[in-house]
Amino acid sequence: RVDHDYQAFDKYFRSDETLECNETMLRTQLELLPRSTTSTRGTVEGDPLNLVVIGDFDTIRNAFGARWDDTEKISLRSCWLTVQSVLLGTRYRYCPVSSLYFQGRSQDFALQRTRQQINERLHLRLWITPLLFMGKPVWAGQISRDIGVRFTPKTWNLTTHKIDPDVDDARDYVLSDLVAVGRVATLGYVEGAGAADRKAPRHNLTGDPYFTDGLRAVAVFSESKATPSFLDWA
Repeated sequence: RVDHDYQAFDKYFRSDETLECNETMLRTQLELLPRSTTSTRGTVEGDPLNLVVIGDFDTIRNAFGARWDDTEKISLRSCWLTVQSVLLGTRYRYCPVSSLYFQGRSQDFALQRTRQQINERLHLRLWITPLLFMGKPVWAGQISRDIGVRFTPKTWNLTTHKIDPDVDDARDYVLSDLVAVGRVATLGYVEGAGAADRKAPRHNLTGDPYFTDGLRAVAVFSESKATPSFLDWA
């Protein structure tokens, strides 16, 4: 029961609300996006919005292919499987991810790349936006890497995944992974996530510190094999 089952992504916007962008407009619009995800009410900042991908849902999902897994919906069953995996130190390929918010809603879909244990995985969350580029939808995203589990009073189950504070490393890994697959037509970086120094990090909703150069990775997907060109924006 993956989180994007029966998801109608176009339900969020009417045709008169979408904005078709040329390259100059797209750069401006991406720089104007909020720098971070938020809490449910939008009052507290969470993890940085450090990724933008452009393409139809099927094209994006196929590009990630077998290297990345879907995430299950949060349910009693999936929560129990998560607890078992944490306690036993085993893999749970389709483990749910917590909700972060952008434009007042939780992620439209999420992907993950697991490693040896559930405590160590890459989280990728994506939200569709009203922007179009070359007729394709623009998705705002957040990527981070888990490095462990810790207790916190800020979640219902009193635990949370601790993220690697170097969020740029996870961001850059996604780009290199997509290039290796050969399904990216154009890639680059754009400002907008807001720089945070190692000595003065920002914090996500559960208090984990992170630092960043403030850039967002941008990837325009191709429906067939491609050698990427580069956007000279940063």
